[in-house]
Amino acid sequence: MDRIIGECQKFMSFIGNVVAAQTAKVIGKYNQSVYEQQAAYAKQQSVMREKVYTEWEKPKLLEDQATFLAEQRVNIFKSGVELREGETSYLVLLKNMQNQARQVAISDYNKEVERIDLVNQSLLLQARGRGERLKGDMTARAQYIQAGASLLTMGYASQQAGRLVIV
Repeated sequence: MDRIIGECQKFMSFIGNVVAAQTAKVIGKYNQSVYEQQAAYAKQQSVMREKVYTEWEKPKLLEDQATFLAEQRVNIFKSGVELREGETSYLVLLKNMQNQARQVAISDYNKEVERIDLVNQSLLLQARGRGERLKGDMTARAQYIQAGASLLTMGYASQQAGRLVIV
């Protein structure tokens, strides 16, 4: 009776290993698909963020800067001071224009860094997904090898017992 139970356990081990292998593959594929979806979302965020910047934020910044410069010119002219090259009012206006140009350049740079960061995130998520798929495949291979080893052990035991059928 104990021998029959032991042989059944070996056979059940084989079945368990095959089921575990199939499950590992399915889990690996699922995890990869989750990471692929997250990567697509990160890429889409990059596209959307760039569109928001180019269609709304940057034009608003440029408009605000133009308004500020216009107000500054009006204030200079209201004060009665002439706006001449080399004079203090001219130099202040010029410095403000340089600062505004720098703000636009910094804003463009920050937008590009953010875009690159989101693209890199998507690439890392895709790589993580491929890793999960590989992990599932490797786990499945290990389980198939264990299942094969289990069958070989049962076959060897049957041969030693003089049986033609694996039990």
